[in-house]
Amino acid sequence: MIKRSLILCLFLISCMAVPAQAAALNYLAIGDSLAAGQTPNREIGAGYADMIAAALQPAVYSKRLAVPGYTVEQVFGQVTSKTGKKSIQEADLITISAGANNLLPLIQNDPARGMLTFNAVAASFALSGVREDYEVLLHKIYTLNPEADVYVMGYYFPYPHVFDQHKPAVNEQLVTLNKIIEQEAERAGAVFVPVADRFGTRAVELIPNPGDVHPGPKGYLAMANAFLEVYAPGRQLPASILQQLPAPVSLDELIQQRKKAEHEEKEKTKANKEVAVIKGCTKKEVYAAAL
Repeated sequence: MIKRSLILCLFLISCMAVPAQAAALNYLAIGDSLAAGQTPNREIGAGYADMIAAALQPAVYSKRLAVPGYTVEQVFGQVTSKTGKKSIQEADLITISAGANNLLPLIQNDPARGMLTFNAVAASFALSGVREDYEVLLHKIYTLNPEADVYVMGYYFPYPHVFDQHKPAVNEQLVTLNKIIEQEAERAGAVFVPVADRFGTRAVELIPNPGDVHPGPKGYLAMANAFLEVYAPGRQLPASILQQLPAPVSLDELIQQRKKAEHEEKEKTKANKEVAVIKGCTKKEVYAAAL
């Protein structure tokens, strides 16, 4: 299951610009590890959002608000941060993946024995929380940017490798999760993007690691094309795009990169303050005296 420690990736997922098209589209992907593009091997690579960006060629594309391990409530926290508010206000198109981390931690996957177990009462309680949190999340997004086109991604069945007899009960929970997300999206005026039908319950080629719930490139391509089917009917990405994807980067490497960047930023800020302090003056006073 997606581990809570992966929230460090909040600081590791940066903006990415792609060539502009006639209408200068600003595309923002927010949510959990699927929005971030987490692979089945503890890496961050090209996920469905990156493939959508490749298809739409927006002037600006960012997945900085996509954090592995985040629940709907935590995604709301991202949206209400200083960076989050600014990103939402500037976006024309927003896609959201949120809700799986409310439910999946309650499901125990034993890949060695091909078994799934879960507590139905706890799952029901978690799904109720998803409904409440989604209402708040979508209301906040539309308050910040009433003109944004918001698309909410559904979820697939993430355990295709287990024995068939263990699938129906868990799949029912995923169906309920998707129904809740769809209802809240429609109620808020957003668009729900179903992806479950493109996976089914036996999509071992799309979700290759029995011990991990994340899709491989083929799975992310299926999600991207599910979005395009709704957003731009008739437009689909070919399988050949999978040969053009950049190599994924390990989470550990990303963490080290972020630590280095934070250290450099602190040193830069410290140097700027030292330069600004002249004869006891603050930086503000120095600038005022120069005018």
